[in-house]
Amino acid sequence: MSYTSDNLAMNRLVREIYAVDGLIAEGAQGMDRPIYPHRDKRKRPVIWLENARFAWLQGRDMIASEPRGYVLADSVVQRLETSDDGLVGQHEDRVSKDIYTPDGVVRPANVNVRSSALELLARRKGHERGKWLSAAELEAGRALARDYHRSGQGRMGHQDFTNPGVQGGDRNGAAERAMLSRITASTRLRTAREILGADLAPGVIALCCRSEHMDKVERTDKWASGSGKQIIKLGLARLVRLYGTEVGAGRGAANPR
Repeated sequence: MSYTSDNLAMNRLVREIYAVDGLIAEGAQGMDRPIYPHRDKRKRPVIWLENARFAWLQGRDMIASEPRGYVLADSVVQRLETSDDGLVGQHEDRVSKDIYTPDGVVRPANVNVRSSALELLARRKGHERGKWLSAAELEAGRALARDYHRSGQGRMGHQDFTNPGVQGGDRNGAAERAMLSRITASTRLRTAREILGADLAPGVIALCCRSEHMDKVERTDKWASGSGKQIIKLGLARLVRLYGTEVGAGRGAANPR
């Protein structure tokens, strides 16, 4: 299980314990610990907590000891009562939006739009009091980042809602579909590098895919100070057609130079 999915699972578990006002047994029964509702050991356990997950909660001071067992710490209860997102990702900015998968399917998703180097650049003021990056250029940068991570050159920081494992309706052939998805992403990424060219590709990928700060990108690529935002915008404009992010424009790999 990945780091993010494991955290999401623990977030869900903590919410379940909170919902039943659970009491975690002081001693384990085999590999698990029973959790009693309403802190009443006379009732039947409603949740069984693996010892490894108990250690995870204890190591993060998320549970507190009391004479009858363990309960959620006061700080955890307070955060659950005041936050919609719970314990995992409380510093993230999540919105509900439609995600367009590479095969053209639209899927609703809860997306983290926490500021990255690309998002910060997009919000800069541009000409005529507009944003520096157009919606098509911003979406092209996001698509480039997705291909970068799916091709195995980076790490997915959040749940991938467009993974081919959810598209087939079952899990038969999931490994094959995952491999095909990785190959397809690698092919698009290679095409994107060719469209950008050797001068633009390293800087655009560093900012969009690895979220490196603009000043670092300018120093690494030996760009003039302050010229980076214009160069990145130029590179993203070249990727708009590849990813088909402009309304009414065709999609293809033609080099716009």
